[in-house]
Amino acid sequence: MRLRINSVRRQAQESYLRQQRFVNDVSHELRTPLTIIRGYVDLLEACGADDPAIFKEAVTSIKNSAQNMQNLVESLLFLARADQGDQPLTKVPVDLDELIKRLIEDRNSPRVQVAKLMPCKILGDAEFLKKMFAAFLDNALRYSPPDKPVKISMTTAEKFATVQFIDKGIGITKDDCGKIFDRFYRTDKARTKTGSGESSVGLGLAVAKWIADRHDIEISVRSKPGEGSTFTLKIPTI
Repeated sequence: MRLRINSVRRQAQESYLRQQRFVNDVSHELRTPLTIIRGYVDLLEACGADDPAIFKEAVTSIKNSAQNMQNLVESLLFLARADQGDQPLTKVPVDLDELIKRLIEDRNSPRVQVAKLMPCKILGDAEFLKKMFAAFLDNALRYSPPDKPVKISMTTAEKFATVQFIDKGIGITKDDCGKIFDRFYRTDKARTKTGSGESSVGLGLAVAKWIADRHDIEISVRSKPGEGSTFTLKIPTI
């Protein structure tokens, strides 16, 4: 009986600590863009409205910060619904190669290179799958220098398709590879901007992992600090 009570007490304590960390993480992520927005609003009120350069800088920074907050809120809502079992998927036959093509077209970035795409069909929710692929692509673009391309490759074999996102960015240490799908987890190096000017809320890969798990997709990561990363997705085909 005492062991059971201790176990329940320990679980309750761990749950409380997880909730506390979650609240702290959300507070931290919201504080930064709000501070930026407030700072530039004060600057505009003081002198920026009459200075075109300051006005442009302020508007751009405010817009980026607002976008970061929107991304955070959308990801939080997604994961909250997922935790509550209120994130239904509608699985239908999907042309995987066409889905990836549309993703690349939407990004419209000269930094994205397609190494290979092979026609195949999978069973899944197209919108969720696109969100998953977008998370991997955005992650690769965000942590790669602006002069380094990100490659996407998709090949097929019996019963499976293999999609790879290959970058030559800052890379990930061996210890961090096992934690990058945790919510709000980012290494210190990953917090450093690499030229895109965008910041990460640390939830994109957590969302991607949830979607992958619901589609029986296996994810593996190969990376080396300073040399880049390769995210490989093994996807069941039909």
